[in-house]
Amino acid sequence: MPIYVYQAKRGPTQLVTGEIDARSQAEVFTKLDKMGLVPIKIEEMVGRAPKEVKAEAQEPARTEPQAGQPAAAVSIKVKSRDLDTFTRQLASLVKSGIPILQGLALLTQQTESKTLKTVVSGMAKAVKDGKMLSESMAVYPNVFNNMYLSLTRAGEKSGTLDQSLFRLADHREREQELRQRIQAALAYPILVITVGILTIYAMLTYFLPKLTAIFKGMKQQLPLPTRILMAMSDFMSRHWYLFLIALACIVVIFGRVKKRSKRKLIFDAVKLRLPFVKKFTRNAQIARFARSLAILIKNGLPIYESLALAANTLDNEALKGSIDAAGKGIVEQGLSLSESFKRTGIFPDFTLNMIAVGERSGRLVEALEDIADVYEREVDQSIKIMSSLLEPVLILTVGAVVGFIVFAMLLPVFNIGMMAR
Repeated sequence: MPIYVYQAKRGPTQLVTGEIDARSQAEVFTKLDKMGLVPIKIEEMVGRAPKEVKAEAQEPARTEPQAGQPAAAVSIKVKSRDLDTFTRQLASLVKSGIPILQGLALLTQQTESKTLKTVVSGMAKAVKDGKMLSESMAVYPNVFNNMYLSLTRAGEKSGTLDQSLFRLADHREREQELRQRIQAALAYPILVITVGILTIYAMLTYFLPKLTAIFKGMKQQLPLPTRILMAMSDFMSRHWYLFLIALACIVVIFGRVKKRSKRKLIFDAVKLRLPFVKKFTRNAQIARFARSLAILIKNGLPIYESLALAANTLDNEALKGSIDAAGKGIVEQGLSLSESFKRTGIFPDFTLNMIAVGERSGRLVEALEDIADVYEREVDQSIKIMSSLLEPVLILTVGAVVGFIVFAMLLPVFNIGMMAR
């Protein structure tokens, strides 16, 4: 019977090496699994007798990147779609009983993304050196966020890594679908506004000055709409640079802002108070938060830790600060989740009641999933209404402006024709 040399993990900190006789690698994996070991490396060795298993102490698992790690690992970023595919493929391999190291090596060969290939190859090397999967992921903070690491670590400890990865993949795909629906709903209105502004600007600064030269030689007084249009065209032609400066200021003020900055906190707080934006923003954020919190709690993480991780998935800094305050209320004052959320004054009554019922019945995860489903449906409905109303309004607005320009330019011609009769 062949002899196999293996390297495996017992718990998060202990590295075990040894030799075992078996008919195949699959049988070795089965025997190690019964021994409570997670195989890292299995190699066949012929002509030697089995040796006793050796246990080696290892440093405690690190959950954050080490201070001396290469700067390139910190700066690496992977496309969201590629990471979603990797997560689901890795979950399938783990569920099939393939060792982590062998699975990572297989994914390194299959992935088409060069960046992801570099990341997975580095993870495989770290696992080969005796690190846990979550430890190898922590080297790439811009690829695997805290929630990703926590779910992976929880799956490793509980022996349900495949389930954790599948839940994580489902969660990421849901978020990506919601994000794409919002982007698709905003794409057409943004295109209409951009084309409309460029068209009107070109007409006022380039075409109209050539046409208005004809009217300036007329002895009769021009109609009021024509005079207003000519004044606007003259001002924009002479001071065109002011509009470029104004556009640059808008981009600087309302452009992309850094997370956890004061400016983003102010903008996000305003979003939660604007009449038409408030409901849509709040519903979208609550749906994401409830879904994330349900997954974290389902994987066995404590409420306080789950709150902190779920809050980090939100884009709205004001809502994130309220959730952080709610977490402190649970730890410092012993409040329930529903009571701590009620004190924030942000969550609607429906959310609070569902969480309270879930806590009393012991079905908090199911309650959070129901909340996420309800608000995701409301967000979808809001997107449909916004798309159906916003597009015609923008088209009519741009058409009205262009129509006014055409009317103001043709009005003097009509007057001349009337006087010639």
